[in-house]
Amino acid sequence: MSPEHVKRMGSIPGVEAQPGCARFGDAGFVFRSCGVGGDFGRSEIAPLHWGVRGGAGVKFLVFLAVVFAMFALAWMLFLPVVATAQLRQRTGFDAQVQSLAVNPFSGTVEIRGLVVTNPPTFPVHDFLEVRRFSANAELFSLFSDRPIFATMEVEVARVTLVRRDAVQTNAASFEQNLAIAGDPAAPSSKPKALNFLIRRLNVRIDELVISDHSAKVPVVHTYKLALNQSYTDVTGVRQLLAPSTLQSLLPVASALKGLLPGALGDAFTDVVKEATKSGAALIRDTSHKAGEKIKGYFDALEESKKP
Repeated sequence: MSPEHVKRMGSIPGVEAQPGCARFGDAGFVFRSCGVGGDFGRSEIAPLHWGVRGGAGVKFLVFLAVVFAMFALAWMLFLPVVATAQLRQRTGFDAQVQSLAVNPFSGTVEIRGLVVTNPPTFPVHDFLEVRRFSANAELFSLFSDRPIFATMEVEVARVTLVRRDAVQTNAASFEQNLAIAGDPAAPSSKPKALNFLIRRLNVRIDELVISDHSAKVPVVHTYKLALNQSYTDVTGVRQLLAPSTLQSLLPVASALKGLLPGALGDAFTDVVKEATKSGAALIRDTSHKAGEKIKGYFDALEESKKP
């Protein structure tokens, strides 16, 4: 092999030329075969060092990583601000959130420390304090008419239901404003029933406050609900009113009358009516059976007195 050939083959960046060696470079590696007098008896593969070009590539990757980190940081910082501003604009209810994390690629969302407060037109400031909310949705279902959630967890520290007068409540006002913002052309129409599926739902509500200002003297009651309920395959709000849930709500059933808005309020009213009718029927049936037993007892007593 001529010295010129060795010099030309040894011009690959990062590989030192050696006399009597043939080098063939491709795809980031150099094949080098060395011998004496053309007898190539020793072969090896050496890595190809990129030199200046490699340094530029690494710098570009570092630049992309920094840009991605800055974008993620901006997303985490400004997303809660944007979300609460939208809620305030759509409903008139102010809101603050401690943290909000959304992953559009996996369909997950997690909210911590959400506090919703009433407008100044209500005599009480507090409305809703959510300790934690998380949901895991099937991504492609979010683009359909029926979103599907694999899991959903709701942890509520306190709910404050306020009756401002004989008609208006804060929960009803919140729902009405949200419906109007979603469909301004038909604000008076009945909201369309939601079509969804939650495969597993966990709901926890610690405390309920009912503040009634419809009379001259306000009446405020605080209830320690300690409600902790799990559901499967939820497709409607009526399923939330399971017997175990109603048992927890039994002490506040009369106080909740007219305070729950929308489909949840309608379902709660219907379930309470059905439970009341069933209870009345059970009492009548029990009284009838007790009356029959007493009548039988006196009849037997009369028969025993006859000679």
